[in-house]
Amino acid sequence: HARTMTAVGLRNRRGGGVNSHTITETAYEFTGGRRGRYGRRGVAGGASSGETNACCGFLVGLVFFAASTALLWWNEGEAVAVYTSLKEARDAVVALPEGARASSGNKGSLVHVVGATSGDTLADPDFGVVYPDAVKLTRKSETYQWVERTHKRRIREDEHRTRVETSYTYDTRWREGSIRSSNFRYPHGHANPGPSPFDSRTYVAREVGVGDGFTLTPTLVDELDRAHNVRLLPMGASERDRNGWEPRDPRQIAGRGGDGDVGCPADRHRRKGIIDDTDDDDDDDEDEDRFALESRLPEMPVAIRAPLPDGWTIRGGVVYSGSDSAATTSPLVGDRRVAFSAVPGKQTVSVLAKQGKNGSLRPWTSPSGRRVAIVRHGRQSPNEMIASAERANAWKTWGLRALGFIVMIIASALIVSPVREIVSYLRWIPLVGGFAAGVVNLGVSMAAATATVVCVCGVIGTSWLAHRPALAYTLFAVSAGLYAWAWASGSRRREAEREAERAADAYARRSTNGAGDGGGDSPGGDSPREGRDGGPEPDYTPPHLD
Repeated sequence: HARTMTAVGLRNRRGGGVNSHTITETAYEFTGGRRGRYGRRGVAGGASSGETNACCGFLVGLVFFAASTALLWWNEGEAVAVYTSLKEARDAVVALPEGARASSGNKGSLVHVVGATSGDTLADPDFGVVYPDAVKLTRKSETYQWVERTHKRRIREDEHRTRVETSYTYDTRWREGSIRSSNFRYPHGHANPGPSPFDSRTYVAREVGVGDGFTLTPTLVDELDRAHNVRLLPMGASERDRNGWEPRDPRQIAGRGGDGDVGCPADRHRRKGIIDDTDDDDDDDEDEDRFALESRLPEMPVAIRAPLPDGWTIRGGVVYSGSDSAATTSPLVGDRRVAFSAVPGKQTVSVLAKQGKNGSLRPWTSPSGRRVAIVRHGRQSPNEMIASAERANAWKTWGLRALGFIVMIIASALIVSPVREIVSYLRWIPLVGGFAAGVVNLGVSMAAATATVVCVCGVIGTSWLAHRPALAYTLFAVSAGLYAWAWASGSRRREAEREAERAADAYARRSTNGAGDGGGDSPGGDSPREGRDGGPEPDYTPPHLD
């Protein structure tokens, strides 16, 4: 058992912003079963850490291999099931003209409806926000707090020493909920506040209508996500005050580089970046600023109808609490903000679903047992909606195939890790040990890659036999026919080559016999025909070979 010695060094590096810094831990691991460069001898009778890691990698590789096999098998079956259900939907759909009223004659049928949505008046009692004719009203509550990110990398310096660097980066960012700083690696100096008194929540209309007499079930309402920002105005703002706010594209709303308030006359006298969060520009930040929604709808000004809670003020259309700099580019830890967005009514949508009782639209169950329900913004025909779903299914299928292939490659690399560990002992051979180990490892890698391709194709092909028998057997028949044709063509070519060899041998034997029978004249004065070399010319014509 080789001993592992660890030395930890800390490095504090600031960067990115005023409240951003990184602490790096450096550890050295010394392993090996023989006396190595650093004079450490392993304990006899045990396995080295490298061998232990190889065995663990082998077991993990088996788990990954089983998981990738199951994923590839399930993916093929899922792709066939979705494709079949969409094909059945194309044959069964009843396309209703736009503006058609819900009829009991279509109850239980798959219908295609195009119409405008309608909702209810939704309100948030905590901040007095009331939005008429809304499908959804979303409140997003965020706190400016510390965030920890961890990155680890292992650098093998030689056969016995590995350097492990673990970096802990601390940034201050706007985040929903409350992050427990006690779980940080270095909590000192990174204390976060407690939970916000107002959490994030979504209000949904009790009944969402489409067209004339149709309603959507909650499953289909969730598909309506084209929202816009709600820009809050002070309580009592008149219609004249509201007219001073120009609708803006959400991509121009504050949240990027401090230019977000362009287009708002009242904000031109404020400093730039009134609700900007420059930390969100980090490439590693997966939390996009939701004040710039992807809905592409202009924002909507709404005046609050009740006093705000104590300590909260409206700045730039968003409610803030905390320091005076909370709405600027330099907020402090503990500052809070609450923003609203809404999915308004009167949006034209296309729905492909089953008509139920009282005109309710719900998922349709195909004859093959799959549920079909499609909702798209704008006007789309049934064929366009189904074709779009088929393309999405194809992309999903190929994406999961690629994922299964990658997982199986990782599994193959882990499975052969014991072989790599054994090959590593070749490096002890003087002069050529490193080269020999590299060549063997290359061969092992190529063998593992080849086995991965064969296994992936084998799993997908076997899955097709179960899920796509007609296509699978057709491809098998075509492949068998091509193989038979290639084999027959090769047999004829080999037979022709053997015939040519036999003819050449016969010609050589006759030439040799003719030369040995002499060079005199034949009886009766008739001399045999002589070839170019003086020998008798053969009395046959060699076969013509293609």
